[in-house]
Amino acid sequence: MTKTDSKSNKKKINGNNIIEERPNLIKAVVLSIFDDKGPTPKIVWPAELEEKSGLLIAMKTISLLMGDSVYQDSQGSDIGVNYFGILPFPDLQLNGLTYFFLIPDEEARGQALAATITVLIDEEDKVFFYENMKYLRIIIDKAATKIQDVKETNDQQRIMDDIREELIEFTKELKDPFSPKRQIKILLTGLDKAGKSSFLFGIRRKYSEIIKALPTKGVERTEENIFEEQNSLISLWDLGGQKKYLERFFEQSKVYLYNVDLIYFFIDIQDVNRIEEALNLFRRISELLVELDEFPPIVICLNKFDPDLKGSNEIFKNLELIADEIEKSSRSFLTKIFQTSIFDHWSLITAYSYGLSQLSPNRELFKNQLKQFAEKTNSDAILLLNENGIILSNFSKSEISDRVFEISAPHFQTLYKTFKEFKLLKQDFLISSGIADETKKVVFKKIQVGKYSLYLLMFIEKSLEIQKIEKNLPDFSKNLVELIHTYI
Repeated sequence: MTKTDSKSNKKKINGNNIIEERPNLIKAVVLSIFDDKGPTPKIVWPAELEEKSGLLIAMKTISLLMGDSVYQDSQGSDIGVNYFGILPFPDLQLNGLTYFFLIPDEEARGQALAATITVLIDEEDKVFFYENMKYLRIIIDKAATKIQDVKETNDQQRIMDDIREELIEFTKELKDPFSPKRQIKILLTGLDKAGKSSFLFGIRRKYSEIIKALPTKGVERTEENIFEEQNSLISLWDLGGQKKYLERFFEQSKVYLYNVDLIYFFIDIQDVNRIEEALNLFRRISELLVELDEFPPIVICLNKFDPDLKGSNEIFKNLELIADEIEKSSRSFLTKIFQTSIFDHWSLITAYSYGLSQLSPNRELFKNQLKQFAEKTNSDAILLLNENGIILSNFSKSEISDRVFEISAPHFQTLYKTFKEFKLLKQDFLISSGIADETKKVVFKKIQVGKYSLYLLMFIEKSLEIQKIEKNLPDFSKNLVELIHTYI
């Protein structure tokens, strides 16, 4: 299968009309299984796909997702283990949507075989995966569930044939051409004076702008870049919360809410008299989203939760009220509540990062990589940040570790940059001990992942062994390169 052949346009005659037929978007579908020979491409379409290409797909998808784990050697493997992700295959000029799952097998020592289903398309069409992720996840997961229930290769072949035909049929109905970049639409909404614009200024550390900020009139649009080069164009829509602008929002709700990927909803926790008004606005937006068949993740920011208010009984009662009402109004949505304040930069970053992470198809793969690295380095928890302090992924064994990070992460990042600026660092890491326990240490380390400088914050559970970190970093960074390329 050559790239030229795959892109050639066929034509069909319909009466006197010649209709140009869309080239087949799906280039390959592969079922890979970790058997006695290692990662093996069991069922491959098209049949003419080179053997070494099939082996590369099997090796990359299973090895990246398994790490050092061999499920055949484990005891009582969890059949519910599964991960989705988008991986680049530059040698094949393809991108793959892959799904990692386990197949029950009584003859395997761990009673399960690691497997992946991978759907591949041309690199230039990769936006197809991002734009159609919900649908693709459903049909691939459905096929994997069927494969878990069969034993014979012929049955697996039939299931893979069905998924291939379903995918090809779906692509015939898509509009052409694809945008070169995934279009991501993020709304920031809530009543006026809830702190939406200040939230963005705080994220970007433009504190002088917060003082000068005026109420947003209509809609202010800005763009977000998580990386210098990314597959997506991220548009932030800051919606004015004054009555006249909200009326326009509801009149034109189809424009504002159509194809929305993520919503940040702000409630001023200090404005006690308007909390019910804010909750009514949230209910109405939720109802409109359901009517429009839009179900984006929603991040609730209980804003202006300033440090001096954390002991207030009145505020605490309001928190319980809001949480109950949000739960009732958003049962169809993935929602998460954060307490935020411009006087606590980490609270802003945590809420903002969580929302952005929900847009990444590789979020499960990132967490899996951090989990594996934590096991190899005796780490109780790990955070992965970009140069702007955005949390790309995190893994933690306990709530205590999360609390340690809340306290220490922003300070470590500031310390690191200060020490670096004044050339006080002999190596690219900082170490502190005795934060939560004399036997535990926090390590803040800069790592290079391809062209990007990223940062690891690690809570070391036992004795600190820097050599363990250094030993495992090359493989860890290599795996992250694959995932960063298709992060968002």
